[in-house]
Parts: sequence; structure tokens; C-alpha cells
Amino acid sequence: MNSRTNNVTDRKLIVSVVLRAVKDYLDGNNPTKIHRLKSKGQDHELSQLEKNCKSAKFWLYEEKNTDYIFSFEKCCDVIAISPERLRRGLRQLIKTNFSPPKNGIRAHVKIMN
Repeated sequence: MNSRTNNVTDRKLIVSVVLRAVKDYLDGNNPTKIHRLKSKGQDHELSQLEKNCKSAKFWLYEEKNTDYIFSFEKCCDVIAISPERLRRGLRQLIKTNFSPPKNGIRAHVKIMN
């Protein structure tokens, strides 16, 4: 493999890591998902959801070790996205209780940009 292939592979890995953290964080803040697990008595799944959400929240918002190769800020830098914009978009989604905006999905995309 040449260095260009390695770079693409590295970027794909980092995108996957960021997407997984976003998914875990959003799942753990999704009232519909939480209610469904509680109503079905799926305590183990709910516990795992809460654990994953807590871990993702720490990585996305609280980890301060920017020297770490897989810190959130470094990952965002490698894939050329703004960590603050992503955080702001996540906060907005949670604040609106995952409701689509009145002017459609474009408002969500704008938040993320």
C-alpha cells in the first residue's frame, strides 16, 4: 500500500470513530429510544445505552488530552470538520428533542456547517 491509500484508510477509520460517538451520544439522549427500552423491560440494553452515551459525551465534550492521537479535536482535524460546529449541532438536535425543524432538514444541515 502506498501512503495515499493509508491516508484514505486512516480517514475512514477516524470518520467511523466520530460517527460511532455521535450515534452513541444521540441514542442515549433519544427519549423515544429510552422509553421503548424501558417499556419492553430491556434493562441490560438500556444500561449499555447509558454507558455508551456517557463515554461518548466524555470524548465529545470533556476530554482535554489533545495530545492523544484519537482525541476528538485531533480526529476532527484529520477529517476537516469543526469540533465546535459538530458539538453545536448535537446540542441543537437534543434541545429540539430530535424534532425536525419547521423549514426542513436544511436547517439541521446548516447547524452542522
